[in-house]
Amino acid sequence: MSIFDRLRKKSITQFDNAYLTAHRFTDGKGFPPSYIDFATHLGWGRLCGLFLIYVPLGQHPDSWTIRSPCIKQAMDSFYEEMEHDPFLLEPDGYEGIEQSLVPFATSENGEYLVWDLAHRSSDDELPIYVLAARMGGIRYGAPNLYDFVERCENDEAVKSMLGPGYAKLPLIFEPLPLER
Repeated sequence: MSIFDRLRKKSITQFDNAYLTAHRFTDGKGFPPSYIDFATHLGWGRLCGLFLIYVPLGQHPDSWTIRSPCIKQAMDSFYEEMEHDPFLLEPDGYEGIEQSLVPFATSENGEYLVWDLAHRSSDDELPIYVLAARMGGIRYGAPNLYDFVERCENDEAVKSMLGPGYAKLPLIFEPLPLER
């Protein structure tokens, strides 16, 4: 049983399963297994009382297919405008990371959760990084979404991922309605 089975309390929002299984990134592979597990067990909603995890929802405004490209475009424009300032990659980013980041979630405090497509693991997971609010830094989150969620409920780990102003987050999931 995954951590997402424990969070499932209500019926999930209908997601676009065909897109979830058929989509391929530039590396020729699909979504990470932990994200697929999340989408199929939980769907669209708020995770740990803070993160809006975008899943494929067709043409709905909160669909991964709509939000991820929009966020990625803003990220690319920001990093280009800032002329790839190395300060913006601290504390855990590396030169060129911004080019391989794929957003999949946002926090209600302005952080983005992104996958690093350049470092897919042998089990097809993508490492998760946290872009600070206003893209003012990059912190390593976890090797996959399972570990990210588990780290959210650990006081020291959440500070490492999100910054010293955070305390551990509740292990909850709130399905959100698909309103337009």
